[in-house]
Amino acid sequence: MGCLIFGAAFFRIFDAKMITKNTIKQIASLRQQKFRKELGLFVVEGRKMVEELLQSDFEVEGLYATEAFLAENSTVFSTAEAVTEVQMQQMSGLDTPPGILAVVRIPTQSEIKPKSRFVLALDGITNPGNMGTLIRTAEWFGIGDIVCSPDCVELWNPKTVQATMGSLFRVKVWKTDLVSFLRQSQAQGKAIYGALLEGENLFQMKGKTEGIIVIGSESHGIRAEILSCITHPITIPRVNNSTTESLNAAVAGAIIMAEMTR
Repeated sequence: MGCLIFGAAFFRIFDAKMITKNTIKQIASLRQQKFRKELGLFVVEGRKMVEELLQSDFEVEGLYATEAFLAENSTVFSTAEAVTEVQMQQMSGLDTPPGILAVVRIPTQSEIKPKSRFVLALDGITNPGNMGTLIRTAEWFGIGDIVCSPDCVELWNPKTVQATMGSLFRVKVWKTDLVSFLRQSQAQGKAIYGALLEGENLFQMKGKTEGIIVIGSESHGIRAEILSCITHPITIPRVNNSTTESLNAAVAGAIIMAEMTR
């Protein structure tokens, strides 16, 4: 019951001219996934991240900055509400708050309609840093569409948001039944490339066509039911018989995206 009242009061408070203790408490609660889900909100921190946010279509529910931050950045963030250093410390999820924080509405997932030449498909990525890095790297290589399995880490996790460095506001990311998505794509004649320990040497591939690049989880790789959808198994070859078992998911993804889009 308390949580329901808590969420209902949230939006009324946002219109206040001076931030209240209750608002601070509510913003701090967004560090937890259950409150992000209940309220439909997440937090963005840092000058660069907030700048990227304000240039996107994401809906900003509240913008707060310390007086010291505004003294140096008042023209860029003129709509921010001034708060004290102590208040920012209470709201922030970072050990050293950067001085500006935005509360953002989680967008409703749209129909999956990829437009990129390559689509990145993520199977069971659970590390928020890896997820954020993969989103950021995908944008770097011109991949604007990412499809994730339902058990991938939450996109609005603060560590995921931070690791994207703003790419989250420009790249389309969907969560769906990955097997169904891949089978439908396969039926449409699209190539499904899977990052595996056994497969065609990535650097010797010829005739790379548009398609879907599948990256598996950090600990288990691509799961069995998705392996059946892979039409083009590929591998990153080891050098000099290295004994390293595998690559970090984000590192492997970056190497594959770089080569596939080259």
